[in-house]
This record gives sequence, C-alpha cells and structure tokens, in this order.
Amino acid sequence: MRGNSLLTITLARSKNPNLPHDFDGQPQQYVAWADTGKTGVAHFPWDEVRELDEAFEHLEPSHTARERMGDLLRRFLERVLTELGGWEPIEHKLLRGEQSQAPMRLRMRFNATELFSLPWALTTLTSARSLGAIQPHVLQFEWASNRVIPNTFSEHPRVLFAWSSRGGDVEADVHLEAMKRACPGFDLERDVCANVTIPRLREQLTRATQEGRPYHVIHILCHGRELDGRYGLSWEATDRPGREELVDGRRLNDTLGPFVLDLHAVVLGACHGGNPGRPGDMFGGVAHHLHRLGIPFVIASQRPLSLPGSIQMTEVFHEALCQRKARVHDAYQVAHGALQDSSLDWASLQLFVAPQDASQTPGQHVVFALGVALPAGLKPELAVAYEMNFNVPPAFVEDALAGRTGANPDIIVLRPLGDVGDALPSSQDEWRRALTHAEALVRALGAFSTRIHLFARAPLPLMFHLGWLLSRMSVLAYQYQRTGSDDWRCGHESGRRFPAGSSFFREYSLPEAGDCEAVNGRVVLTVEATLPIGEQELARWLGAPRPPVVRLVASNGPSHESVRGPEDAAHAVEEFRACMDRLGKIPGVREVWLAMACPASLAAALGRGYNPKTQPRLKLFNYRKEEGYVEVPWNGGVGRDPVDPPKPSELPK
Repeated sequence: MRGNSLLTITLARSKNPNLPHDFDGQPQQYVAWADTGKTGVAHFPWDEVRELDEAFEHLEPSHTARERMGDLLRRFLERVLTELGGWEPIEHKLLRGEQSQAPMRLRMRFNATELFSLPWALTTLTSARSLGAIQPHVLQFEWASNRVIPNTFSEHPRVLFAWSSRGGDVEADVHLEAMKRACPGFDLERDVCANVTIPRLREQLTRATQEGRPYHVIHILCHGRELDGRYGLSWEATDRPGREELVDGRRLNDTLGPFVLDLHAVVLGACHGGNPGRPGDMFGGVAHHLHRLGIPFVIASQRPLSLPGSIQMTEVFHEALCQRKARVHDAYQVAHGALQDSSLDWASLQLFVAPQDASQTPGQHVVFALGVALPAGLKPELAVAYEMNFNVPPAFVEDALAGRTGANPDIIVLRPLGDVGDALPSSQDEWRRALTHAEALVRALGAFSTRIHLFARAPLPLMFHLGWLLSRMSVLAYQYQRTGSDDWRCGHESGRRFPAGSSFFREYSLPEAGDCEAVNGRVVLTVEATLPIGEQELARWLGAPRPPVVRLVASNGPSHESVRGPEDAAHAVEEFRACMDRLGKIPGVREVWLAMACPASLAAALGRGYNPKTQPRLKLFNYRKEEGYVEVPWNGGVGRDPVDPPKPSELPK
C-alpha cells in the first residue's frame, strides 16, 4: 500500500536493549520512538500477564480473561505513546480506513522477544471492539532491524505442503483436499512431503531446486508443543522411526537456509508456532526464527490453533494466492477474514513481514565451486560463510554486518562437501577436500578482496587452517552465540591495535630438550579457552611414551565467556605466537601437535599467529567425543605461503 496506509509502532526494552532475548518475566520499562526522534516511555505489568497465562493456553479463554488482557494492552499503548501523539489518533485512522474502504495496516516493530508473546489483536478499542476485529485485518509484526530485503517475488508461486501426525491426528487428508481445491496446479504426488522429517524436507527442496522449479511457499501442518520452556514442531524422529522429534526454529532455519532466496512465505499450521517461549527461555519461537532468517512472510499461530480454523485458513489463503494471484499479505487478510469468531484463531494468527524494497539491489550470494571462476562485480569487501556443520543464513550475516558494509553485502559460501552435517568431515578424503577448497577460495579472493568478514560453522582445525591462509589479508571473524539467539558478534579483527592488558592465558612451563628428543621431537600444545581438556582424553590420544604437553589455559579458567571480544582474541594470538616461537628455540623440537577447545573465531585468529618458516611444523587434531582426537591431513603449511592481498594497482577499476 502506498502513502500513509502503513502505521508503525516501534518498541524496545529500556534495560539491556542489545540483549533482546534477556527477559526474566518481571515488569519492564519500554521505549517507543518515532522517525522524528521523539520517544515515549512506560512500564508494562508482566506480573498481571502471568496471572492470565493459564487461561490463554486454551482455545477459548474466558470472557473475563479476554477483557482484562485487552484493557491491559490498551492502557500500555496509551501510556507509551503519550509523547508521540497518543494511541487514539492511530485507532481513529484504522477505523476510518475500515469505513472508507481505504484500509490501513499497523506494523508492530519490536526488538524485545517477549513483546511478540502478547495477543495484541485483543487490544480494546474505544468502541469496545478488539483491534484484531477491524477488517481487513490490520496487524503485522516485524523484528526491529535496519535490514531491508529486495522484492523479487515470482508471479506463479509453487507450494510445498509438508505434514506430520506425530502427537495426534491433524486431518492431513482434509487439508490436502482443501489444497487441491484452492490450487488446481497443486500435485498431490510431487508437492507433498508426508510424515515430514528434516532429511525428507531438505531432499525435496533440493530436488525441486535442481529441477529448476524451486518452491516459493512452504505450508507446514503438524502439532506444536513445549519442551523446557521453548516451543517447537512435533515431527517424526530422523533416526528413530515411529518416535517423535521436536524441531525448533534453529533446526528449521538450518534446513531452509540454503533455499531462503527462493522462498516467499512459510505457513505454520501448528499450535504455538508463533509463541516465543517462557520467561528465561525466550529465544524466539519457530516463526520468529524464520522471520529473522529473511523469509518475507511468515504466518503462524501464537496460541492453540483449532483444526477447523486451520482447514479454513489453508483453503482460503491458497485460493487467493493461486487463483486470484493475490499478494501474500492480501491473501492473508482474506484468509483471516474467513476465520470464525467461535474461537480465538482470529486473535492468535499472526503475520510476520520482513521489510521489502523493490529498489534494493540484492547482494550476490555465490556458492564457491572448484574450477568455476567467481562472478564479476563482487565487492572488494565481502562476507565468507563457511558451512561444514551447519548453514549460515544470509539474513544473520546481514544483521551482523549492519553498519559495517552497508545493505545487502556480497556473500560467498564455502561448502566444500556439498552437504552440511554435525559429523562432517567424516573421512580423511573429506578433510582433504575441505582443505583444498579453502585454499582455492582464498587464492581467488586474493585477486580482488580487500577485507573479508568470516562467518563459520566448521571444525576448529579447518578454522585454524583458513585463518592461516588469510593471515596476510584484512579479516574480521564473527562468532556464533550459543545462547539460542542466532546472533553473530565480531570475535576477531585483524590489524586492530589494543592497549596492553592482562594476559589471556595463564603462565605455562616449557619442556626440556631431552624430553622432546625422547619422543622424536614432538610437543603437544593445547589451547583451552572454552573447555578444559581432561587427562583421560589426553591419555587416550597420546598413549605411551607420552610427549611433553604445554597447556595454554584461559587465565580465568575455561568457559564459554572467556573470550569477550576482539581485544581478548588479539592478546591470545600474540601469546600463542610467542609460545610457538619459544618452542622453536628448544633444541630438538621438530613438530607441535595442536589441540584446541575454543571459539571458532579464535581458532581462525590463532591461525594468523602461525609461521611455518620460523616456527616448528604444526599438526592439527580434531576432537569428537565418539572418536577422540584424529589428525587432520595437513602438511602444516610447509612449502606454501598465505595469500597476499591485492596491490592497489591490481584492484578492478
């Protein structure tokens, strides 16, 4: 819609605004702001909401609970918007749009996860109606960020319908009949993923892409339930046929990540698909993860969803999309208007919309392949996503780079094995392929790239190797945050000078020359930043006679908070380099076996501190619990040099 048809309310938590998932369930102060720079402030009474939680776990909360919730939401909006002109003018515009057949939309932009858990559709209006009863439905939701995705939609979207009856019957046959009536071109054989699992979904999406007919809309029908305060989708277990597996938003994102540029919308026909979780575990529900992945439209139910409502919404939505060629947002409004008021489906159903701009030029998203030249026009400053164990969704890269590279950065994907998996690489040949691909990519980047932003979900030895390859280039390495938030933060920045400070590692002892000679010049070096390396693991790895062990242990003890940012990483690299230099001065030391327990970004940074020309040759070892330490087939960089960055005269004009 054009002009002033879109109204916006933006809300953020006053306390810890940079920690949007850090919510303890207590009353909080929130800030509303306008484009003019004006702000409003108000407290939200979460203690009162908690009193109503049980009532809203049912399809039909009591009339009293609905009234209390609606009044509570209205009072908050009145207070927080007082300095911005108030809530009443917004309500007036919405109602006037309904009456004049020039409907308005109300965009709710939040950067605090808990705000998505509230049933804003129940907000009481002056006329004693509910906000969600205005027709066509006015509400849409958005994660507050500066990222805008390009509008590149297909006019003839292909739909995949995936369903699972784990947890109880979902009347899949009735939904499929509705799909067939709604979309005459829908193929019950090719466009259905029955008894969906993660591998089946990935396989079907991959096959469609390879055939040149990718899916643009995915409709998922299943049960949703809670586990340990978080909500997920009840699917068939991948490795235990007939058993249930709870698929959370992160796992679904990892699966859909490679296909996100083709997807227009995902519909979650599941209870609690849009529920962000319980206080203390509010890392976002399935819908919120998909929304942050960069999928333009996500439709989900915040609370329980009735089967009749699910069937009705399925048929009306897809009929508008497939037969009337409606836009996704308009099709959603038509489907929402068809929901019966006998349940609260109309208040529970939510639409998440990523901001789109037809004028935005998307960045290039290139999967690197051996023997295939990188496309022309890549920016000298770009991102590399190293995907070995998990995918790195482009949306998360864009979020992390906001303010650093501008909108829509170019992203090169390094996926050496084609697939991703937690157990990869699984053979010596796969390790060699990974090393070879990384070397080829860095050689290609050396021809034009001036700065690289590295995002990686790969084993630590591969990160060390890549960091070494890039040691003469400008690199920022980002670290995935293991807090459920899907955030990436800069963990290492090459070339940046930091003031002298306390040592990152504890004091350590060097071995005697004779002890090294007794084991053919071998020394073991451990880096223990996040986890300690136990004696049992060392004994299993090293056997007898045991070589000397030098341990670089984080000064405050190994923990996932030991590396706080680039400054800690810089100190760690300098101390690692100094340790390797000292080992090289011990007579008889010929090789160092390296074992790491540290963040991936730090492993890449440590690689920059290794010089095979002046230090003992390194051997890298990878650890997995089931197999212990396994040597990675790398020659330690002997006979090879890191890649030099391009000279100014060599850069493309």
